[in-house]
Amino acid sequence: MKGGTRLAIAGRAIPPGSVVQIFLKVSEYYTAAPVNVPITVVRGARRGPIVFLTAAIHGDELNGVEVVRRIMTSTSPETLRGALICAPVVNRPGFLTHSRYLPGHQDLNRCFPGDPDGNAAQRLAHILFREIVRRADRGIDLHTASHGRTNLPHVRADMADETVRRMARNFGSEIIVDTPGMAHTLRAAATGAGVPTIIFEAGETFRFQRSMVARGVRGVRNVLAALKMIPAPRRSARFQVVVKVSEWVRAPRGGIADVLVRPGEIVYPGDVIASITNPFGREVSSVRATLTGLVLGINTVPLAHPGDAICHIARLRRTLATLESFAVTDSRGRRVLLIEGA
Repeated sequence: MKGGTRLAIAGRAIPPGSVVQIFLKVSEYYTAAPVNVPITVVRGARRGPIVFLTAAIHGDELNGVEVVRRIMTSTSPETLRGALICAPVVNRPGFLTHSRYLPGHQDLNRCFPGDPDGNAAQRLAHILFREIVRRADRGIDLHTASHGRTNLPHVRADMADETVRRMARNFGSEIIVDTPGMAHTLRAAATGAGVPTIIFEAGETFRFQRSMVARGVRGVRNVLAALKMIPAPRRSARFQVVVKVSEWVRAPRGGIADVLVRPGEIVYPGDVIASITNPFGREVSSVRATLTGLVLGINTVPLAHPGDAICHIARLRRTLATLESFAVTDSRGRRVLLIEGA
């Protein structure tokens, strides 16, 4: 456990019982001005684990920014065991330009652990990984769906890793998607480097969604409480299921897509998921489910090309009965989970 050792970021020591803000230089603009990522470290007076909290690796994903801000401003070093390394806005260039990406349309979350001699994104990722991830014992990375989509709140975790599995279950999300993560994502790279990490996905870009933020704050505090870092009771979910397989239903043709399901809905083979209409004619095509599953996310942009993703569905088999027992029938006759924030 690193919490009992000297803690320093970018050469700056963080003494026990303190809150320190560091402007971590990660790159330079073409004006030669520094690109700094603000990091706040809350270090408890007592020894314990070090946990990193990151958000806005994609610069347009804002719910996590507020989650991290609330955690770091409400946590007192007098009552904290260990330390929190908080980076509310990791992708500062994207955040400032209202963009998911770094300059050059580079996805920062495909560049970890980085390369000190690589391209601009890889160099930035290398510094972040060295100064944030490698200082920690565990990590929580916060995301939303990408632009034009919305996600049911859920945790993604590599459940084959025992420590990751405990973190994912302690977070308290009803839905856990069991996946190791794509190569070069922060989560996969951190876990592979011995820093078990989970992500929380909730909501959509360019919004502060209060219910999603509240769920994220509660989940992070649940994990910290389970690690005995904060003196707080852990709040359990009403139910919890792990899903392993998911797939995107895609548009068979171009047109205006009217998505008829929403996150949290249970669908069955043959259910109509969306209708696609020709804006200049009478043609209407129905898109139907081919599997039994839970809707994790949907496309919110109605303009569809053939092959565009419409609906993200997690396959349900052994967990179907559990989810059906917690679902209600809505006014359309659909089975929907009552998940706060969905």
